[in-house]
Amino acid sequence: MAFLQNKHAFIHKITANMQDENWDDLRVVLGVARTQSFAGAARRLGVNESTVARRIAGAERRMCALLFERTRSGLIPTHAGAQIIQQAEAIELEIQAVQARISGMDEQVAGTVRITSVPIIVNHVLAPALPELLTLHPFLNIELIADQRDFSLTKREADIALRLARPQKEIRAIARKVGNFDYAVYEQAGRTGDNLPWINYEDSMSDLPHSQWISEYSSKDADLSPRVQVNDTETILHCIKSGLGKSLLPLTIGENEPELQRLDGYPETVSRELWLMVHPDLRDLARVRAVMDWITGIVDF
Repeated sequence: MAFLQNKHAFIHKITANMQDENWDDLRVVLGVARTQSFAGAARRLGVNESTVARRIAGAERRMCALLFERTRSGLIPTHAGAQIIQQAEAIELEIQAVQARISGMDEQVAGTVRITSVPIIVNHVLAPALPELLTLHPFLNIELIADQRDFSLTKREADIALRLARPQKEIRAIARKVGNFDYAVYEQAGRTGDNLPWINYEDSMSDLPHSQWISEYSSKDADLSPRVQVNDTETILHCIKSGLGKSLLPLTIGENEPELQRLDGYPETVSRELWLMVHPDLRDLARVRAVMDWITGIVDF
C-alpha cells in the first residue's frame, strides 16, 4: 500500500511540474522518445542536436526527474519519462485537432503522414508508388519507416501501419484487412535446374508462417538444408539474387524482379493477410484519409 501511495504521489508531482512546461519542450521530449536519440529528434524537429540535449536537460531539472536512460538500443524513457510522454501525446492530439479546425486542414490534404511497415513492403510496394501520391497532393509530406518492429500507433510512433498479420495488440487502433501476400519459391534467374540450398530466417523468427514452411520443406532433404539464415525478407531477396539459394518471396515482389525466376512444382505455400492500421483520432484528417485510400489501392493483390 505504501508503495502505491508513493507511486501516486510521484506521478502527481510529475504531472504538476509538467504544467510549467511549454509545448516546444514537450515536442522535444516526444521527438527523443520516438527516435530514441538526440540526433534523430533533431533531424525530425529541424533543430540542432545540442538544442535537443539542452531542452531535455532543462526539462529534467525543472521536473526533478530523469526522463531518459541510455541503453545499447538508444535512449529509453524512464518511469517518469513515460508519464510525461503519455500526457504529451494527449496534448499533441488536442493541438492537432484545434489546428485542423482553425486552418481547415481537416478538409485539405496537407501536412505529414508517417507510415511504417516491414522493409520489403516499404521498399517494393509503397516507395515505388509514392510519386503518384505526391503528384496528386503537392502539399502532402510522407515519412516511410521501414522496420521489423511494430511501431506503436497509440504512442504516435507512426500514424499508419501495414502489418502482415491480424493485429493482436493496440486495441485502440482501427484495423482492417486490405489484401493478401501470397508466396512462391524463387531462385536466381538463369539457373538450369541445379539444386540450391534453402535460405531461411534465423531462430528468433521461427514463428513466422513462411519460415515454418521453409523449415518443414527443407527438412525433407538434408543436402539442401539452409546454409544462410537472415532476419528480414529484404535480405532474402538479395541473397537469392546473389545465387546463394532459393526461398519464399511474396508473388507481388518476385514476379516484378527480372533477376529472379519462379520455381513451380511445390505444394501450396503460404498466404499472409495484410492489415492497415490507423490511430482513431487521426482517421478523419484529410491527409490520413488520402494516404489510407492510396494504400488500399496499391495493395489490392
